[in-house]
Amino acid sequence: MRTSHAIALLSLFATFPTGAQTFPNKPIRLIIPMAAGGATDIFIRTLTPRMTELLGQPIVVDNRAGANGIIGNEMGVRAAPDGHTILANSLSIAINPGLYKLDYDVVRDLAGITRLAEVELLLGVYAHTPVKNVADLIALAKAQPGKLNYASFGHGSIAQLAAELFKQATTTNIVHIAYKSTPQAVQETIAGQTHFLFGGIPYMLPHARAGRLNGIAVSTLTRSAMAPDIPTLDESGVRGFDVPAWFGMWVPAKTPGPIVARIYEATAKAMVDMKPAIEKQGFKPGGEKPEAFDKFMRAEVEKFSRVIKAANIKPES
Repeated sequence: MRTSHAIALLSLFATFPTGAQTFPNKPIRLIIPMAAGGATDIFIRTLTPRMTELLGQPIVVDNRAGANGIIGNEMGVRAAPDGHTILANSLSIAINPGLYKLDYDVVRDLAGITRLAEVELLLGVYAHTPVKNVADLIALAKAQPGKLNYASFGHGSIAQLAAELFKQATTTNIVHIAYKSTPQAVQETIAGQTHFLFGGIPYMLPHARAGRLNGIAVSTLTRSAMAPDIPTLDESGVRGFDVPAWFGMWVPAKTPGPIVARIYEATAKAMVDMKPAIEKQGFKPGGEKPEAFDKFMRAEVEKFSRVIKAANIKPES
C-alpha cells in the first residue's frame, strides 16, 4: 500500500507544470504597449509596487509604444509562457483585430488575468446648442442628417467606436472628425467646431460642471459614482448601450494554470489594497476571475469588429 501511494504521489508531481511550484523566481517584465504617462501606464504604476510585495519579485514596467499597440501586444504574445512576462493594455487590444490584419490572435494566443479597471465615457455636447438630453440629440440629428458632427481622438479610438455605435443604435447620420489628441478633440467641441464627443469622465466632467459642455449621458449600464445625477444612455432610450473604456492584463496562452492563478490572486489583492488610490484617479476597479475575463474579452472583440465593419472604419495610414 505504501509503495503504491508513493508511486501515485510521484506521478502527481510529474504531471504538475514545470516551474509552477517556484514561480516567480526572477524579476517580472510587464509590457505596456504605449508611452509612459497614459491612463493604462498610470494605473499600472499605481498597482505594481503592491504586486511586487505580494509576488516577492521586482516588476519592471516596459513601455513599448508603436503601431497602435501592435508591437507591444506581439511581444506579449511571443514571450515565454512562464509568467515572467505580463502584458497590460487598454481596450485597444480588443479593437485592433477589427482594424488590422494581425500575425496573432488576441483571443487564442493570450490568457486573461483580469480586467483591471474601467472608466465610464461621458457624452459631452457643445454647450451653445438646444441639446439638453439624449432625446434632443437624436431628434436634432434626424432632423438634419449629415449636418451634425462628432469629435474623436483618432480613427479606431474608443471615442469613434462609441459614437459609431450610438449612430448605429439610433439610425442617425452624423459625420466623424478625427483629431490628433484627446485634449484637442475636447477643446474643439468646447469651441463649437464639433457638436459632441465621447470622452473619459475624469477629464470630461470638470468641463460639464463648469458649463463648457453639456454632459447628457454616460456610456455604461449603471450610472457613474463620479456623476450620479447624469443618466446612462440605456436609461435615456438607447437600450443596452454599454461602452466603457477598460484596461486588462494577460500572459501568453500556454502559461500554466497555477501560474495564471498566482498572478491573478496577487493582482486582485493589490487592487483591493490600492482601491482608494485607484478610485481617486477616476478608475472603477475590476478584478473578475481569468475565465470570466476571457469570456468578456471574446465578446468585446466581436462587438468592436461588428461596429468597425458596419461603419467601414479604416486605420489611419
